[in-house]
Amino acid sequence: MSQIQNPTHWLQAELQAHPYTALVFFRGAWCPFCQGYMKDLNAQFLPRFRALGGELFGITAQAPQNASQDWELDYATLSDPSLALARRYGVAITPKQETPLAQVPDVYPAGMSQPAVVILNPAGDVLYHWAIDPHTMNLGGATDRPLPEEIWAHFTAKIEGRVAPESQQRLDLAYMEHQHPKLYTAIQEWMASQV
Repeated sequence: MSQIQNPTHWLQAELQAHPYTALVFFRGAWCPFCQGYMKDLNAQFLPRFRALGGELFGITAQAPQNASQDWELDYATLSDPSLALARRYGVAITPKQETPLAQVPDVYPAGMSQPAVVILNPAGDVLYHWAIDPHTMNLGGATDRPLPEEIWAHFTAKIEGRVAPESQQRLDLAYMEHQHPKLYTAIQEWMASQV
């Protein structure tokens, strides 16, 4: 993972390099929900998106030196500790002292960006936007993410000028248990340690 030095210039260059650019904001390398979600996007969304010339980037506010990550993704994950991209696209930001890693120095210098997905065209027009509103019911922003199939359906509907069907399927504990049993076990162990 590398740090984006100038988020505005970086994004402008990426927008010009691809007909579609997707930014997937995630909490950090420590988050098992993020790991499962990013892997699912890699397998279920990325091949179709690249077939249209698009490129996907994972964006976290976690500083790269604190983000050892080996998720075997076919797209880049980048660090934006300034939160410039998160602020630009209305992504919820959790203050450092309220993050799960509040006691770890230098992990989230300006706070933690919560999950969001933004797809843009070269002009910077937003073709798809979803951002979590973190609260207790979604485990502080961990669950309730749209699944890759829903993102694809909304994105393709937008570029084809039609309305996408609504879906109620979301990343939740049952989904994690079915799709990512090892990560689900880690989540259960962590939740048990919090009581």
